[in-house]
Amino acid sequence: MNAENNESMQCGDYAITRELCIGDKTVVLGEKPGDYGPDRYLCAYRQVFLFYAQYSEIETGAYLDMMDVFTTRVKAQIEQARETLSSITVPMAVIIPEMCCPDDPAESIEGKVIAIKPEVLRPECQSAVYQLGYVTGGFGAHGTARGNAVFIKKLYSQEDTRFERSDVQGIVKPECLPEWAKKNLEKIKQRQKKEKNRKGEAR
Repeated sequence: MNAENNESMQCGDYAITRELCIGDKTVVLGEKPGDYGPDRYLCAYRQVFLFYAQYSEIETGAYLDMMDVFTTRVKAQIEQARETLSSITVPMAVIIPEMCCPDDPAESIEGKVIAIKPEVLRPECQSAVYQLGYVTGGFGAHGTARGNAVFIKKLYSQEDTRFERSDVQGIVKPECLPEWAKKNLEKIKQRQKKEKNRKGEAR
């Protein structure tokens, strides 16, 4: 991806000119404007935590050297993504709009199973495994609320994560929910019930 027109992408004095999101990281290439020295170009990994970008494994040097580092890192991320996908044991189907009730921002989606729009996710992650989540909270989960954050627990990995309300494709129709997702949803609800009971006993 070419990032030359995004002025907000900076790593120190370097403007990020190219990026490729794959696997669990983004590989970036940067250039120091107006500098023609030996360290004019940069290659690094970028990860975003909440709203802040963090760069790691930063290397600087000549253009061809940094392009070599860039392509090597991209290939490594491709292999990592392949390994991750090969470990998934359920069908890699995609949840499409017709399988959901359209999202109405005026309605609460807390406690519902939602699907994230495929285009929001990285190309290798555009399947139900990454789309499906159980909404646990967030200002954006409540109808007519001031806020966009929607917190979900992914049905496949059971990881907690955050999306924007605009990323939500809709509430998944019960008949369109894969069997593996139904089983994992039941496990999540059972854990929530046990946690609620423990809190009640502690009072």
